[in-house]
Amino acid sequence: MNKKRCLLVRCKDIVMEDIIWGIMESGHDCDCFDIDCSTLDNDESCVDSIKKYVSANPADIVFSMNFSPTISIACRDLSIPYASWIYDCPLQSLYNDSAYNTTNYFFIFDKYLLNVCKERALPNLYYLPLAANISRLGQTIISENDEKEYSCDISFVGMPYVDGRYSFYRNNLTPDFQDELDSAAYGMIGKWDGRDHIHNILSDELIYAMSRLSAEDPGEKLNLPNRLYFEEVIIARAVAYTERRLMMEKISHLNPRWYGANVSDNDKIQGVSYYPWLSYQGTLPKAYYLSKINLSSSLHSIFSGLPLRVFDIIGSGGFILTNYQPEIEELFDIGKEIVVYHNFDEMSDLAGFFLTHESERLSILTEGYKKICDSYTYPVAVSKIISRVFR
Repeated sequence: MNKKRCLLVRCKDIVMEDIIWGIMESGHDCDCFDIDCSTLDNDESCVDSIKKYVSANPADIVFSMNFSPTISIACRDLSIPYASWIYDCPLQSLYNDSAYNTTNYFFIFDKYLLNVCKERALPNLYYLPLAANISRLGQTIISENDEKEYSCDISFVGMPYVDGRYSFYRNNLTPDFQDELDSAAYGMIGKWDGRDHIHNILSDELIYAMSRLSAEDPGEKLNLPNRLYFEEVIIARAVAYTERRLMMEKISHLNPRWYGANVSDNDKIQGVSYYPWLSYQGTLPKAYYLSKINLSSSLHSIFSGLPLRVFDIIGSGGFILTNYQPEIEELFDIGKEIVVYHNFDEMSDLAGFFLTHESERLSILTEGYKKICDSYTYPVAVSKIISRVFR
């Protein structure tokens, strides 16, 4: 493949820059250009600024993490391929009209989302699991102070998802609809058995009743189809709040750390230690490396694929205990390269086992890291993107 002139356009809400490493390590040139809008915006002034920049600095292909309507429109006007690597689900911008531009090339981490996009007839769709930047992570320096600050038996990094929107909708529904909504939410809590517990679980009548309330939604009403919004945002986040508390309660006897849970003293769980949020490129890799066990729990809106957290933990040299996802067996050898749980009882048992079986833990950690290095790095991913766009 000939060397390509690549341009990474960075929106103000996406700070991930690891793809730059992958482009350059693959032997291609890479420029970066920042625009003052989010990936969800359709900003005419930013479209013009991208077009002016590319006119002065020609590019063969434009990249971004997640899909941006603004970038897409600029690339359409310039007749340049635009490769967006999708790592969020749901993603509001995929429902913008610009998603149908034929210069778009979508690389999607989740096969369920990929199939949804195929049903909607979006152009140029490809499956691409996420990756770890082992070049950057391998340069992490662990000091004695880091060892004192971040060393622990078990930790979890994640938001508590305190969100009042579920209560808002529930409180304004009839008792029958309240029961249906609660049944749908409770039916998926703590279940990762490979079955779809979140999509098409609400009746059309309940969707209609909730949509009539959406004008007074206390949060930001995303530009998503009603069913998708109520199931993948409202229910998924409410369930995540409950699940993450249940998860930490289940292992509270192991004195876990919870990074990023900004909760009041009244909401704190006895036995759990609470710490501030960690910076993605600074302290987070250190915490992953120095935790004997890193817990991971996906939102149910990510039905089949593996979130970025999985690759970041293993790529940092950390051991991960994560929930089962349908695609995990395609990407890793379970029990040899990664350890998964299907419910919180199994999670607690596995955590206890690997805290007392160091050689087994280190063996899985090592094999998982080897798999990441062989298959899920940014140079590997960028090479696949460029070969498919220019084949």
